[in-house]
Amino acid sequence: MGLLDGLSSLGFGETEKISLFEEEKKEPAKKKPVEEKKPEIKEEDFLYDKSFECPVCSHSFKQRAVRSNQARLLKEDMDLRPVYNGIDVNKYDVVACPQCGYASLTRFHGSLAKPFRDLIRQNISTKFTSLPPTGAVMSYEDAFTRYKLSLLNAVVRKGKNSEKAFICLKTAWLLRSMQESVVADEKLSTDEKKEKVKQLKAQEIEYLRNAHEGFVKARTNETPPYAGGMNTVTMDYLIGAIACEAGVAYRDAARVLEEVAINPQAGKHIKDNAVELIAILKQKLNEQNPE
Repeated sequence: MGLLDGLSSLGFGETEKISLFEEEKKEPAKKKPVEEKKPEIKEEDFLYDKSFECPVCSHSFKQRAVRSNQARLLKEDMDLRPVYNGIDVNKYDVVACPQCGYASLTRFHGSLAKPFRDLIRQNISTKFTSLPPTGAVMSYEDAFTRYKLSLLNAVVRKGKNSEKAFICLKTAWLLRSMQESVVADEKLSTDEKKEKVKQLKAQEIEYLRNAHEGFVKARTNETPPYAGGMNTVTMDYLIGAIACEAGVAYRDAARVLEEVAINPQAGKHIKDNAVELIAILKQKLNEQNPE
């Protein structure tokens, strides 16, 4: 007997055929939209050939440079190394003359007084042979060579301590990026990666320690702006951050960073970083001198 049987007397016939619960009509499955493939980010897309003139020999040349405001910043390390999406802009920050061997960071590239030009000609140009061609993009090895050449030039032309320290810092950043590149290299075995990273890390620490020494001396003997544009807050912060990274002068670094953390001229980002580094440094000091 159906649930609705017996209603024929009320004028409803064949109620036994009525389905109480209708089956829901299944809608045809919707096709997933085809995801458009995002174009692959290529380092070369950020680059162009920029023209330069050498302040020592007046030779005109072109080299690869990064297009302004093209790269997107992803993060900053504690010692302010910027990390961009798709390109390491640090590789392209040395301007190197292929004719006479004069090289400098972009921020220091410009006219030179005659005594400095003479020093470069006598001590660099007379010995310089050539720079290896870089191709469409700069390899880390070629970039490392150019950084070392720029440091040699800064020493020869008696550059300020802050300039030489800044070159050392940026070279350390480059070496850190090289380590990341080695780790990501699928062609290398685990043991090969460990060995290469170990060597590069040792070089990074050496450059960081020289950067720290140079900045400390510059802080005493120079007036701001340091290294072509750095203010006192940034300089003090870097002295503390580099000390933490390089494993030197923890106590002095903590003291400097404490001053940065309460400096009204320091921005929130720098202050927050300083507070974080102070905690790390104090932990390292406790590990060195446990009570």
